[in-house]
Amino acid sequence: MQRVVHYRLEGLPEQYLERVHAQFAALASARTWRCNPPWIASSYSRGLFEMEYFRHLREEEPNVAAAGFMKMAGDETDALIIAIFMRDLSAEYGITTSMRDEDHPLAKLRRLAFRTGRLPSGQALEDVLAKRPVIKKVEGERIFFYPPTFRLHSQGPPSPEWAYALCGIRAYAPTLLEAEQEALKILKGFGHLGG
Repeated sequence: MQRVVHYRLEGLPEQYLERVHAQFAALASARTWRCNPPWIASSYSRGLFEMEYFRHLREEEPNVAAAGFMKMAGDETDALIIAIFMRDLSAEYGITTSMRDEDHPLAKLRRLAFRTGRLPSGQALEDVLAKRPVIKKVEGERIFFYPPTFRLHSQGPPSPEWAYALCGIRAYAPTLLEAEQEALKILKGFGHLGG
């Protein structure tokens, strides 16, 4: 059975729903998702599935302004990108966002919440990200993504950007999404050289 990541937005004023739907559509089209692209349901939704999903959800969770879920397909970068996106929405709108992943192998990562862009403890997401790289396998090659808090050696300062490495190349990008896009372009380029 596939893991399912549920996400919720609470406290979002109605006048921002159209914009949030547009932001989800932009995220869905910004990259190739191994799982289904992210989507959102709210009182603004016009699709039958989204309207019914949201209607049933509001009966159980009346404080939810918008919600959705993703069925994971073995790519942890999908889950990480949606977590960063939820954090950014929380900061942008000054709201509470949350994610629930009941089947995540690490109990401490089954629930994640952001209040105005910060974790309930007050820390930034980057402060608690793993201190090791996130690995994505594409076409038999491994791409390593290093969070901004990652240090190459104990004396080195953390980078303000995401680092990525593949085929002996290391580079930086401002966001994980941009790092992934650049790494995939490099991998595609190497594929053309080799074949």
